[in-house]
Amino acid sequence: MGEIITILIIILTLLTIFCLYKFLDKRGLYFALIIFNIISFILSFKISVILKMNINTGIITLIETFSILYILIIKYGDKDLKNLLKITFIANIMTALIITIMNYFIPAITETISINMQGTFEYNYKILIIYPFIILLSEFIIAKTYNLISLIQSNIPVCIILTYIITSLVYTILASTLYYINVLEIKQSLFIGISTYIIGVFITIINVIYIKYLTDRKVKKWSIPSLLF
Repeated sequence: MGEIITILIIILTLLTIFCLYKFLDKRGLYFALIIFNIISFILSFKISVILKMNINTGIITLIETFSILYILIIKYGDKDLKNLLKITFIANIMTALIITIMNYFIPAITETISINMQGTFEYNYKILIIYPFIILLSEFIIAKTYNLISLIQSNIPVCIILTYIITSLVYTILASTLYYINVLEIKQSLFIGISTYIIGVFITIINVIYIKYLTDRKVKKWSIPSLLF
């Protein structure tokens, strides 16, 4: 069941990125980057079982945010890298603050349908603190690593896969270890990080085809009137 849900999430995120890009061009990619960063942040609090491995669920949409970063770099260069880092960092900090504040909205005694999420976020408060900085560091390293590899290897899919192999240690194994300090044993945290890393490879390979399509083809920009008539 987890595998089916993962595939559905990947398909939905890719379709969302495609539609935003075709409607809004470069701005659409910026919007998608913020949206999926926030979704990844929230999903990072959940551990799922995929292919009999425990993984940090946030990796599913996190890879999509990095795919957006690749598309922006390939099509527009890295001149806007500082703005991208600033936008995602601010979005993640604001998300952390909102989640923290929402922890104090406790359902009334007579409430029967509300869910009290306070324990979930308080128990994993380290993610609230660490996530924005891990993503900031990861995006910076990814951009620099991809540009470095592209100087010696012009094949885009190869560059992306090599970049993932090198940089993903930061946001999979290291992040998982830091997230679950004093919550899980170090050994368990490492296993989650390694499993997340492996699943990330498969998702990256799927995204490579998608990135190649969007960066190679110049598809006509959509507009609402053109879709209606």
